[in-house]
Amino acid sequence: MKHLSVHQLDDQIRQFVNGQRFDRIPQGWIRSSRTAIGMTLKQLATRLGFSVPAAKNFEMREVEEAITLASLRKIANAMEMDLVYYFKPKQDSLDDLLQIRAELKAKELMESSNQAMLLENQEADNKNKSREYDRLITEIRNQKLSSLWD
Repeated sequence: MKHLSVHQLDDQIRQFVNGQRFDRIPQGWIRSSRTAIGMTLKQLATRLGFSVPAAKNFEMREVEEAITLASLRKIANAMEMDLVYYFKPKQDSLDDLLQIRAELKAKELMESSNQAMLLENQEADNKNKSREYDRLITEIRNQKLSSLWD
């Protein structure tokens, strides 16, 4: 039975590493990892130099998203694990994220210029709109990246 929990946690870790999973583990990584490797709460507390209630408090604070990275790092070390912490773009890559931001910005600019052109009875045809849209995206991507977030 214990080997099953090890394999299940290994599978969950692989899913996170491979970007196939982004949700939280309901009981938290501390408790899931600790139980999967067969470490008792008392053993974790001893390795941390804390009381059992303090160690249990770490598990509860993690689930509540109220634990510090320093605490997580210390706990990971006590379980002979590494803490891995990073931001992952919601898209496939940072470049995809920036492309989408540039497209949104270009769309905003096109809508405001189209509005002005409509008022002046000078609406562009679809081919010219498409060319202008692509030109704007290229221009926006060549500007400072901070302009994507205005």
